[in-house]
Amino acid sequence: MTNTYVKINKKFPKGLTELYSDVNSEAQKLAIPYMIVGAMARDLVLVHGFDAKIERGTRDVDFGICVESWDQFHNLATNLITIGFIQDEHVSHRFHRQCSDGMTWELDIVPFGEIADDNNIAWPPKGDFVMNVLGFQEALDSSWQVLVQDDPELVLPVCAPAGIALLKLIAWLDRESDKRKKDATDLLYLISTYSKIPSIYEALYEEGFMDAQDYDELKACACKLGADIAAIASTATKTFLQDELFKKEALMDVLSREMKNNSKFTHEESSIFLNLLAQEF
Repeated sequence: MTNTYVKINKKFPKGLTELYSDVNSEAQKLAIPYMIVGAMARDLVLVHGFDAKIERGTRDVDFGICVESWDQFHNLATNLITIGFIQDEHVSHRFHRQCSDGMTWELDIVPFGEIADDNNIAWPPKGDFVMNVLGFQEALDSSWQVLVQDDPELVLPVCAPAGIALLKLIAWLDRESDKRKKDATDLLYLISTYSKIPSIYEALYEEGFMDAQDYDELKACACKLGADIAAIASTATKTFLQDELFKKEALMDVLSREMKNNSKFTHEESSIFLNLLAQEF
């Protein structure tokens, strides 16, 4: 699924398009590979690209940037500040931007790549703020190209649904219990909307998932998503998720309960979906 091309069919806020264009331009000037991740990646592909129902809106835009050194991150930060972004006083990877249409957006820019040590980054100067970036490289390598504007053309690298799911699983394990519930509900959303993508819907039949699940589309989607996550995950990432989550029955039960949250699905259903995903992984 690498290099899949998606054209959005819903008009974006003018300011958000400007924001994307500015970040894209500055990253390209510095030859920094990047991708859009998080809730905005979810909405760009599934909501704006394939008409899935929006689950929850967001004013946050998250970027993952692949860099070799902290100098590259600081150079990008400096360039963004020069063109009107405001760096947060307390969180150095967070920026704020009020766009021409008056809307304010919050950006988180997460560096990964050669600056990581054992899949963790420690923020200078003290190194006391540590972030887990496991899975980011796989997500970048499998990102999709999304056309958000025709004239002038603006094509953005966006984390694919399988990449989003991969990062959500890792984030859920990494975050404190009071901060991870959105990761769980996003995972269920990805399963329940995956077949909105025509190529995925076709694959449910062509790859035998529908037949294997007695033509239950949601169960087939859970299987397909699990297989697609496995297809992009590195050996180290697979081992981590198997050992730290999928083999732990009690933890799987907690995740399935948090997936359900206030959705229309029962805990039993969310548990079935999660276990089918894990089986295909």
